[in-house]
Amino acid sequence: MLPWSRLLAGSYIVRYLLGLLWILCCQANAEIRVKDDLDNHVVLEQPATRIVSLAPHLTEILFSLGVGDKIVGTVRYSDFPPQAKQISHLGDAFSLNLESVLAMRPDIIFAWHTGGVNRPIQRLKDLGIAVYVNEARTLGSIAAGLNRISKLVGASEQGSKLEEAFLQTLDELAVTYTVRPVVFFQISDQDLYTVNDKHLIGQAINHCGALNLFADIEPSVTLVSKEAILAGDPDLLILTQQPGGIRSPWLARWRDYEDLKERLRTIDPSLISRPSFRMLDGVKELCRLISESNK
Repeated sequence: MLPWSRLLAGSYIVRYLLGLLWILCCQANAEIRVKDDLDNHVVLEQPATRIVSLAPHLTEILFSLGVGDKIVGTVRYSDFPPQAKQISHLGDAFSLNLESVLAMRPDIIFAWHTGGVNRPIQRLKDLGIAVYVNEARTLGSIAAGLNRISKLVGASEQGSKLEEAFLQTLDELAVTYTVRPVVFFQISDQDLYTVNDKHLIGQAINHCGALNLFADIEPSVTLVSKEAILAGDPDLLILTQQPGGIRSPWLARWRDYEDLKERLRTIDPSLISRPSFRMLDGVKELCRLISESNK
């Protein structure tokens, strides 16, 4: 028979190992693990409290989740909501100050794949900083991405609510016409850039029941000729125009064409070009413009 001292020692070791295993399991369960839009795993030990946002629409998403006060740095044109204007700028779509980003000591960085500076972002990853890369490829995926982001910032409940509300409203906005109007959408106030149906704006045009004049053009954002637009004879020409901003010279140019001046409309680019929760307002306005022109 084993001495009592050896039995007690063995029992203590077993309890210690079981306790250690329980602690490790709890830590693993507490870990936040999310896949970003490029299918990369993003892992945090706890919800982020110091956030860097590298795109205006991501800044909007974070504010809509109620964590705008946790953003320590963002980029140029992050202007909505108004409080976003008070946050330090670390660069823009073309350049990023890595030293300034590192000085912010972020728990996580939210970046945009299409409109971002990808080389510095990879450098930040290499330095061990958690980076979530956002890339909404469909209107519906805006909501899904918003929900994934919410898990990383401790706002899961709000994220789920916003995803459900976004998808429900998007479904309610869908329109079908017997004869679909043809739309030319100009995204630049200087040149004749437009989008195809893979682009979110092209998807929105279809969602509103219309046909995109340049649905199949490649790449998704392309410079087209005035002659091609006139030959397509669109029912509606929509130009992006910042409210209160400098008027696009193309407004006057298109009005020189007698047949087109009554088909000309404008839309706020910050509503229709930023894949945030607010894009619903852009889709709603786009649908309204198309509906009025189709009467």
